[in-house]
Amino acid sequence: MSQLAIYIDDQLAKKLDKAVKASGKSKSKWVAGAIKRSLQDQWPEGFFDLAGSWEDDLMPDEIMSRIRTGMDKPDRREKLR
Repeated sequence: MSQLAIYIDDQLAKKLDKAVKASGKSKSKWVAGAIKRSLQDQWPEGFFDLAGSWEDDLMPDEIMSRIRTGMDKPDRREKLR
């Protein structure tokens, strides 16, 4: 198992301490969980419930790919009416 040392400012440390205390987990487990959630290669459950409410011919995996590769630039999107 790997170890990681990070440096955060005092304000962020206070927020982290508050979140860790509320979760009932150790700081290490809380941070590891946050990292794991942020690196998931999936959209959150229910994310595409609104799919079809906008005009687009891309599938969800294509949208994710474009966002991750930086191809989803504002100038490439259809402007809101």
